[in-house]
Amino acid sequence: DAEEDATAESAAKEVALGMKQGSLPPYLGIRIKTLSEELKTRGLRTVDIFLSTLLSETGGKLPANFVVTLPKITHPAHVKALVETFEVLEKANHLPAGTLKMEFMIETPQSVLDAEGKCAIPEFVRNAKGRCVAAHFGTYDYTAALSITARHQHMTHPACDFAKHVM
Repeated sequence: DAEEDATAESAAKEVALGMKQGSLPPYLGIRIKTLSEELKTRGLRTVDIFLSTLLSETGGKLPANFVVTLPKITHPAHVKALVETFEVLEKANHLPAGTLKMEFMIETPQSVLDAEGKCAIPEFVRNAKGRCVAAHFGTYDYTAALSITARHQHMTHPACDFAKHVM
């Protein structure tokens, strides 16, 4: 925890410096740990430390097109938890409601089809409450989760075609 806390703080300070120098790319964000039961505390703590440090360093300003990437979603509750955290952070840091945005990494079978066999992504989008700006497909994590060996983990694998068609 101490190492990741320090990294989140250091990264936020570097982004603040980039803002001051005008040297940031047009799109910027952080990827947190998955919000699975075992890692959700860590993932949310990283968001808090990074954003609190960044906003403190910049007088409450975020870089243009800033997003938080939510990886390895396996349940709609992951999206809901990040939104709730955003709401708390916006209030604590005097940001207008809805300022903080997210993007999804679709890289688990559960993020393509839910337990009922329906496409899971529309529920993720609803739970994001207008904060989702993108969804990206993670070929290697997705194929690994399906027990596809490394030699066959590529974007043109039929399992990836299926997932991209569902998306």
